[in-house]
Amino acid sequence: MTKKTLLCACVGGLMGLMTSCGAKAQMPEGKLLRLEYRRSGSMAGFEYFGRVTTMKDSTIVLYAMRQEMGPLYRINVDARAMDRLCEIIKEEKMYKYKQHYDPPVQVLDGYTWLFSAEFAGNQSIYSGGSNALPGGDGLERIRDLFKELVKSDAAEEIPAEDSWNIMLDR
Repeated sequence: MTKKTLLCACVGGLMGLMTSCGAKAQMPEGKLLRLEYRRSGSMAGFEYFGRVTTMKDSTIVLYAMRQEMGPLYRINVDARAMDRLCEIIKEEKMYKYKQHYDPPVQVLDGYTWLFSAEFAGNQSIYSGGSNALPGGDGLERIRDLFKELVKSDAAEEIPAEDSWNIMLDR
């Protein structure tokens, strides 16, 4: 390989690396299909859990707690709930969340959390952490919307023995 070819290969590689490093996170364009937010205490299990999923028959099912450490409820919601969740993701720029958040000094007590959103077109957002959160109010707004939706009298309480299977996605 000549010096000129080697130089071109190196410059081309650097340009490609710089381009990929500068890629900016963007809001997924596909339809929101599933969103989950959970927070767990290191010793207490689920402090909060909420998951909304579009089923194969297009029904949209929400499983969520009305309050922290409370029982799990199930309710069918309409497409407006998914639109509201997309608005929160966009307004709070949750698509820019890092994949993982940790404090500068790790401790073995505290909490862990997970946020995931799946969109049509095989697009997704995934973020989680231990004892550290991203800035903004996105996670709190999603939790509050879930709580609001399951306060309806139409929401059915899930028996405790079934709740674990749902929360653990079995």
